[in-house]
Amino acid sequence: MKTQIMNKLITAIIILVIATMVNAQEVENNFQTRFSASAIFEPVHNLKFEFTPELRFNENFILDKSVVETALEYELLKFLSFGASYRFTANKRETKETEYLHRYTLNTTVKKKINRFTPSLRILYANYSDEDDYKEILRFKGKVKYNIPKNKLTPFFAVEAFQSLNINDLYKMRYSIGFDYKIFKRSSISIDYMLDYYLNEYRNKHIFSLGYHIKF
Repeated sequence: MKTQIMNKLITAIIILVIATMVNAQEVENNFQTRFSASAIFEPVHNLKFEFTPELRFNENFILDKSVVETALEYELLKFLSFGASYRFTANKRETKETEYLHRYTLNTTVKKKINRFTPSLRILYANYSDEDDYKEILRFKGKVKYNIPKNKLTPFFAVEAFQSLNINDLYKMRYSIGFDYKIFKRSSISIDYMLDYYLNEYRNKHIFSLGYHIKF
């Protein structure tokens, strides 16, 4: 059962990558790899604090950005939560000095468990994006998780829209597919593939991510 699920996930990722590269002669395709580790604490009931360092590498596997993020999430109701985060980024540049960036976000998430499916919708505000042309942005993310019976794998699929507030333009869509794998009671890993499809440019970004998570 586990092998079949893994094969289906890998097949889906391969199909998604190939589909976006059919017009490779006309569309620029960039690749990025990310590695992260998250420590999650719950100091009081319904309040979570998360600390996450992350390394991002370009398609030549050269360090591109170093990221450290802290986040708070408060579960107001069983289906409704609010969050905020701060991200410090060191952006290594070849021809200029390293650029240091500070990102702040506010978000709200609605989710509901339906049998073994858990759909969720998140709206997030950020004071800047990874793209230089877009400063303040809104992100709208829909996600579905599936809890497989008697299995440590939890696959998920997500779609996210990025809207610029300074020029009032929907400029990017992100499609994600992957899974969480529970190692022990309080630790897990996540593997996912993200496709950034730029609506106003002839380019895509392919992001492969590996994360480790531990709860205290």
